[in-house]
Amino acid sequence: MALLGTLKGFGVTEIFQLISQQMKTGTLILASPKASISLVFDNGTIQGIKSDQWEIDPRADLLLKGGFILERDFKTAFEHERKNSHKWFDILINQGKLKKTFLERATNVVIKTILLDVFQWKEGSYKFEDWEVDAEGVLPCHVPTEGVILDTLRVIDEWPIIKQKIPPVDYSPVTIMPLTEDIVKKYHLGAIEMHIFDLIDEKNTVQNVIRQSLEPPFEALSALVRLIDCGLVEVFPQGTVETRDSSIAKRVFLLKVKKVSSFILLAVTALIIFLIGEPRFLQGNFIPDGITSYIRNQKEIAEDFTRQGIWLSKINTDSGSRSSSSSRE
Repeated sequence: MALLGTLKGFGVTEIFQLISQQMKTGTLILASPKASISLVFDNGTIQGIKSDQWEIDPRADLLLKGGFILERDFKTAFEHERKNSHKWFDILINQGKLKKTFLERATNVVIKTILLDVFQWKEGSYKFEDWEVDAEGVLPCHVPTEGVILDTLRVIDEWPIIKQKIPPVDYSPVTIMPLTEDIVKKYHLGAIEMHIFDLIDEKNTVQNVIRQSLEPPFEALSALVRLIDCGLVEVFPQGTVETRDSSIAKRVFLLKVKKVSSFILLAVTALIIFLIGEPRFLQGNFIPDGITSYIRNQKEIAEDFTRQGIWLSKINTDSGSRSSSSSRE
């Protein structure tokens, strides 16, 4: 049974949810003033995407701009594809000029970028029928529909915040310090943040870093913004070497000062606590007052006996003699 209508009456999110929940198989065609997108579903799962805006395989464009394949190699492979049944990417993979991993990542970027765009359409029409679209030009994939809905809505919700922090794409990001295991744990950095960090050098622009990452633009830009917020990366206009070096030196100096200040504060705190405790050696006395007083009294008694000519040794002897005499009596 065919489904059709306008996006004003039934949004893209609701359409995807319906297809997923009812595990439908067929083709959904979404049309707007911007483009016409066809999505192939099998039991509610997205199995392919096609756009009327593609003149060539969109993955080729990503791989060329990212420097993963050479233009002359692509043109040669594309010519071979037109003459026989082999796909351009299979030719390059077999020749060792393209890694299959890069092709898969490029596929992921294309799919997520298109779906993010489609989910934001506010006008247009939709049509779902139980037949498959012409396979020519369809980008094959296997994407769980429910996961796409949740992930895309998250991106749409977070994008306004990230967008405000994105630096100019022609600026050059620079790392401030090495990325150690302790820093990764401290800032809870993920795989994408570490991947973006590794791509940063003094020559790469923000745009080139995003392209070379082969990550969906939102994910790559979010990771870059997070690295900047953590103070691990700064961004400068190209050619401002002196400003950049001065800023890096200042940042490193402030980090060292902060570290030293922490030790000084700890030492001062310990000293204050120590002084508040009134240690006895500061009072010139290691012996408790009671014992000191007792010793002083005994000394005074001994000195008084000496002045009177009384010897303690004799007193003890005499006392012992008298005690013995008493016993015998």
